Parts: sequence; structure tokens; C-alpha cells
Amino acid sequence: MNVDLNSAFEKEKYFCYQLLKNEFNERTHFAKYDSAKFGHVELKVLHLINTKSNQAVIDTDYLNAGSKTQNDINELSQTKMGHMVIDLAEVTLKVTGAVDSLVEGVKAFGRQIEERLRLENETWEAVEGEHNAKVIALQSHINQAEFDINREKKVLNQELIPRTLDLDDILLNLKAKIEDNKQSVQISAATRGSQHDQFVLTTNEFTDALREIDEALDLITNIFKSGEVRAAFVEVSDEQKRKVTKVMRQIKANTEKFGHQFSSFIQALTNLTEGFNFKDRQVLKEMTDFLNSLRLSLFDALTKAYKDEDSQKQQDDYRNAQLASERQVFDSQYAEAYQEREDKSVRISDVQTLISTREQDLKAYGDRLRTENNNFSANKKIHDDIVASVQSELAVLAKALQVVQTPPFLDFLAGKIAKA
Repeated sequence: MNVDLNSAFEKEKYFCYQLLKNEFNERTHFAKYDSAKFGHVELKVLHLINTKSNQAVIDTDYLNAGSKTQNDINELSQTKMGHMVIDLAEVTLKVTGAVDSLVEGVKAFGRQIEERLRLENETWEAVEGEHNAKVIALQSHINQAEFDINREKKVLNQELIPRTLDLDDILLNLKAKIEDNKQSVQISAATRGSQHDQFVLTTNEFTDALREIDEALDLITNIFKSGEVRAAFVEVSDEQKRKVTKVMRQIKANTEKFGHQFSSFIQALTNLTEGFNFKDRQVLKEMTDFLNSLRLSLFDALTKAYKDEDSQKQQDDYRNAQLASERQVFDSQYAEAYQEREDKSVRISDVQTLISTREQDLKAYGDRLRTENNNFSANKKIHDDIVASVQSELAVLAKALQVVQTPPFLDFLAGKIAKA
């Protein structure tokens, strides 16, 4: 029997054919060598099987049977299995004179086919169970991957990225504060330098003025000593007049630099330098008193200048300490924010890597699930085809058992054998 063994379906049918042929041989072997009359039977059987089992058309010899038998034969002949049973029935009847052995063989063959069907379904249940287990496992992996991706995206979008943006704003704000602090330090240093320069200038001027006053007092004291103590007038040389006049003018010039608080002294100095009577002892005494009063005022002003300098220095030191403390706080806050920003950047990178990895895992699991389902669908089609084929063969065998035992069919076979 020539068959195509490339498909599982054809393999199964070929297996069925072999079983049926073996069953037939076992039940008819006694007739093969019973007499010389039947010595040619084995070759005849094999010839009939080889030449007729592949035919899928209706033999014209069948058309002479009755209408019911003809319809049954026509229906059976549409399948290889039915055609084979009819051929074997003809051979069995020709060899043994009856079809009882064939009926038993067909029944036994049917039971074997049913067992094959049971094993096929049992095997398929195992395959289906394994498939369902794989699907459940893969779907579990898919669900876990989706959960991980959604969880990490939530962390990324709701926590890490917003916090990173906040830290960027914090760092910019701290940078601005640090720059303001630097400028404040520079302004404070410039202001303090200007104050100190003014202090040095003012104290130098006060010191110069005091030295000139001391010089004028020394000159007047010398003039007092030049005459009698009780005399109303003293003798004054031209050189003494010149020196006193010069120093008084210098005192006036320096005093004018000190502002309006010394305006009364400036006016008095103007009068003294223009109409000073160097000979009048009383005038000299008044002039001495005036210079001492001016000297005291300048000394008080100089003392105040030193106090102001000390106060300004203390204020500057306090301000610098505040700025230094403020800068330390800003630097500490900036360092903490910067470190957190770096940590968040690393965390974002790690989360993005995890998301990417889990997305790749999700795709791999999805591909495996699709492949598993596709393979299962293909295998199920093969299984369904096998089951349908086997069930069809069982139906054909059942139909054949009904037909081959009917008198019209036996008459049909007898007539066909008689014509041979």
C-alpha cells in the first residue's frame, strides 16, 4: 500500500491500515494453505490490497447492487478506510465463504483505534496542562514586569523628577544668596576701608592742628616772658609777630576743614589774625585762653574720632561675623542640596535602567507567550485533526460493520466474485 507518511494524519491512517491487515491475516491464515484450490489466495489478497486500497472512486461493479446497498457502498467508498473494508470483505468471502472473521477483525481493530484515541486524548490533556502551566507562569511574569514598570515609573515621575526640579531651584536660589553674600562682604570691606581712610585723614588733620596750636601757645608764652610780669604791655619783636601771625593763619586754615562745629573759632581766628595787638598783655592772655579752648575742642574731636573708629571697627567685625556665619549656612545648605541632587540623579539613572530592563523582560515574556500560544494552536489543530480523523474512521468502521453483515451486501459480493 503506497501512502504519504509526511503528516501525522496519514501516519495514523497507515498505522490503522496495518493493524487491520494484520488482524485479517491472523484470522484467515488457515485458509491460505488448506488446499491447492486456494494456493493462490495470499498473492490474490495482497494484489487486491495493493491495487484497490488507494482508490477513492466508486467501482462501477458496485452500481448493480440495490439502491440501499448501493448508497451504503457509495458512502463507504468515499473514504480509504471504508473502501479497504469492502475490498477485504470481498477477499474474506472468497477465501472462507463467510465474513465472520472480518467482522471480528474490524471490531478488534475498532477497539484498538478507540484505545489510540484514548491515548491521544490523554496525551493531549498532559500537553494542554503543560501549556496552561506555561501560560500561567508567563502571564505571572508579565504581570510582575508590568507591576515593576508601573511602580518604578510612579517613583520616577511622582518622586524623583519633581524632587530633582525642586533641588535645581533650591541650588539656584542658594547660588544667588551666596553671590549676594560675597557682594555684601566686598561692600562691607570697601565701606570699612573708606571709614578707616577717613579716620586716618581726620586724625592727621586734628594732630597737625593741635601741634600748630601748641606751637602758637609756645610763641605767646615766650612773648609773655619777655616783659615785666606786672606790665600791661610787653616788647614784641618783628620776628615774633611774623611767627605768631603765620601759625595763627595755619590754625585758621586747618580749623576751616573741620566743618561748621568750629565756625565760632574760625571767626575769632579771623579777627585775631587781622587785628592782633601783640603788645597788650591782656590780649595775649585772651588769645592764650582761646587757643587752649580750641585745643580742648580739637582734642575732644580727636578722641571722638578714635571712639568712632573703634565703634565702626566693632560694627564691621560683627557684620563680617554675621556674613561669615550666613555664608557657612549657605555653603552647608548648598552642599547638602547638591549631594541630594547627585544622589537623585544616580537613583533616576538606576530606575530608568530598571524600567528599561523590565520592559525588555516584558517584551521577551510577551514573545514567549505568543510563541507558546501559536505552537499550542498549531498542535491543537493537529490534535483536532487526528481526533476528527480517528472519530471519522470509527464512524466508518461502525457503518461498515452494519453494511457487511446485511444480506444485500453479501449478495453483492457473491455476484462480484462470480463475475471475477
